[in-house]
Amino acid sequence: MAIEFTREVQRASFYSPLEDFEHVDAEVEVREDPLTGRQSRIAPGSFLAPDSYDIEEVVGDSEGCFFCPDSVEEVTPTYDDFVGEDRGSEGEATSFPNLNPYGAYSNVVALTEDHFRPIDEFEPAIFEDGIRLALRYVAAVRDHDERARFASVNMNFLRPAGSSIVHPHLQTLVDDRATNHQRTLLEASREYHDEHDSSYWADLRGREEDGERHVADTGDVRWLAPFAPKHHRHLVGVAGEHGFPDPEGDLPADLGAGLVPVLQSYAAAGLNSFNVALYLADDPTMPPVLDIVARSVFDEYYWSDSPFFTVLHDEGVVDVAPETYAAEAREQF
Repeated sequence: MAIEFTREVQRASFYSPLEDFEHVDAEVEVREDPLTGRQSRIAPGSFLAPDSYDIEEVVGDSEGCFFCPDSVEEVTPTYDDFVGEDRGSEGEATSFPNLNPYGAYSNVVALTEDHFRPIDEFEPAIFEDGIRLALRYVAAVRDHDERARFASVNMNFLRPAGSSIVHPHLQTLVDDRATNHQRTLLEASREYHDEHDSSYWADLRGREEDGERHVADTGDVRWLAPFAPKHHRHLVGVAGEHGFPDPEGDLPADLGAGLVPVLQSYAAAGLNSFNVALYLADDPTMPPVLDIVARSVFDEYYWSDSPFFTVLHDEGVVDVAPETYAAEAREQF
């Protein structure tokens, strides 16, 4: 097993007005992702969070929502013939084509009948049903188009995460090319396999088992805090099986069982917004991998947590070490 965890502590020195202009040292830890080499910085105090927030005026207004039960079948599009149904349905979830697609094959899954759910009130079945619908769409596309070798299932929750619609929903993309980050993961996974004759992700699951960044296992999915987080409170769910999952298999339930306590840990930290991405590829070196990160707290005067470091430098800057928030998340499982 050749996984290495590389870190360096840097110290900034200055005279601080917070300490009566005494000379102080502030530490920043720079880490490298063991697969891609991507840098991440742990800088205490870099994340702002209000003591309390009130968003009821925004999230309580469901008038005109496309995804609510009384509108979804009237104002959302229906699938092309190859899918075999007009819209998908499972539990409370409904799936349909994305009216503003991001590629040739793009859909939406409205997760709940409720217009809004706080992040600590989701249930595993909500995510299980939604992910299952997304995977059924992925399977239909792959049966229809052999070039569609890559897919992702994604979620923006509330405005800091980039969502224009409050109603909880997933967005699926199936394509003949991977997204930039997905391609980076795939290429690095293949290089690792070629060099070590083993799967990086299987090795990572083994290396982190029972370690300080291991959060929990839900079925076949191992939940970990990455050594070099991509964003705030970044957690990753790594499946044991490689390649595309069976839509009717256990993965949707395993992911749903883990996502709920992760969100409860975010809520316990005073957070209310998040992003999710589940990466899928027809490749023997990479299993389904799910990233989830917390975003800045949504309130009347919320701030963007995507500054130049994130948007232009593609470098994560977080305020809490993964070993710390992994322990906090572990308590919710």
